Amino acid sequence: MYDPQKTADIETLARMTARLAGRDPGVHVEIRLGQVVAFSDVAWRYPDFMTRAEAAYALLDAADF
Repeated sequence: MYDPQKTADIETLARMTARLAGRDPGVHVEIRLGQVVAFSDVAWRYPDFMTRAEAAYALLDAADF
């Protein structure tokens, strides 16, 4: 089920992850492996940043405050 608040939170976390990695989250990044474009999008959508953001979201969501 699509949850717009969760999606917005994960985007925020992914942007933070990119920034912490020394990248400008809004800059377009293109990664090529030979002639194949492996990734072409804004930095914060890079799969590693998204995976880390989703893990951070899950950790925060599971926390018992």
